Amino acid sequence: MNRVYFDMGVFTYWSEEALESKRLVSRGTVLVSDEEALSGVKDGSEQVDTDLVDMLESLSSDGYDLNICDTLSVPEIKQMLKDLGIESFFHQIISAGNASPISKSLMKIRERDDFSLFVGCNGTVIDACGRSQIPVIAYGKDFRKYAMDTFGYARYPLEIEDQITTCLIVHTVARAAIEKNARVLGIDGIEFAGKKVFTYKLGRYLEMLGKEYDVVDLEDYHRSVEASYKGEDPVESYYFNGFNKDKLIAEVLKPFKRDGVIDKVVYCLDSDNDAFVNERHYQLSEDGLMILIGTMMYREPLMRYFDMTVYMRVDYREAEHRASLLDTPLYGDDPVEVYKTKHIPAQKMYLQRHTPLDDSDFVIDNSNYHRPFFVD
Repeated sequence: MNRVYFDMGVFTYWSEEALESKRLVSRGTVLVSDEEALSGVKDGSEQVDTDLVDMLESLSSDGYDLNICDTLSVPEIKQMLKDLGIESFFHQIISAGNASPISKSLMKIRERDDFSLFVGCNGTVIDACGRSQIPVIAYGKDFRKYAMDTFGYARYPLEIEDQITTCLIVHTVARAAIEKNARVLGIDGIEFAGKKVFTYKLGRYLEMLGKEYDVVDLEDYHRSVEASYKGEDPVESYYFNGFNKDKLIAEVLKPFKRDGVIDKVVYCLDSDNDAFVNERHYQLSEDGLMILIGTMMYREPLMRYFDMTVYMRVDYREAEHRASLLDTPLYGDDPVEVYKTKHIPAQKMYLQRHTPLDDSDFVIDNSNYHRPFFVD
């Protein structure tokens, strides 16, 4: 069961984006700002953002079990829901004045394989969710206050649904890794597929669950530009020589898999001065999860070290667009040019020779990074 809890502040909050959207009124072919369009909000006749109602309808149609969790009394909550005209969306109400009974109720309802999430800014409920290992999407008048300490935040209703979708994907991967007792989790995909952002969110979720983890980035083990692109065919050179996998295996993966723990400093190549001076400290105990992120990894000699694999797919044109947003050169060259002439052709070569789309435990399409989805 996938459950989402809301506090009542979600439905009485009008974000700046929502107000601006209502303020813009069509005058023929031109959009103009008209304060009169906000009259329904100001006089209270339009009490709930219609985008929130659309969101509730969408979540309900997708099978989410929607509930209220708040410090207001049950009669107050029921009356507010009735006044707002949204009482039919919700199945349960959890109400208490402090975090302890709320946490107990949340844990009592949740079953082992359930996904639960809270949306709102009620500090008491957020505290209860922390005790119950339930992720929080901060939304409401005080969302900035909680934004840095929660799984995510939303500025307007559509972002709530985006964050819920992303959190469910992260939850699925995290739970699978824990249940499998994976020691090395791979996150593979072409550059600009969103691997680092996904890994950051996965890390936040693992922290909430009390799961130790550390991140190893294959990019730290890149070879010099001369070594990566030497030879007549720079694409093949990048494909075969782009990364110093032997160093990664010898100094990190092999000892970690052998000993089950790691507490080690590794010195990686600094391209600017061609010296091994970039310090990386990896530290994991017997229960820790190593997350290795990179590109073109699911082939030998690395493949044997993964216990679980995620492949992130993205449309090449979208990835090229993301590359164009870089302000800094990539390996000393224009990012888009490097991407079009080397990275994309190398990725196509990888997919021709190997089958990560078929063999990975999870394939995530991240072409729309607001709304990723699992590929069956």
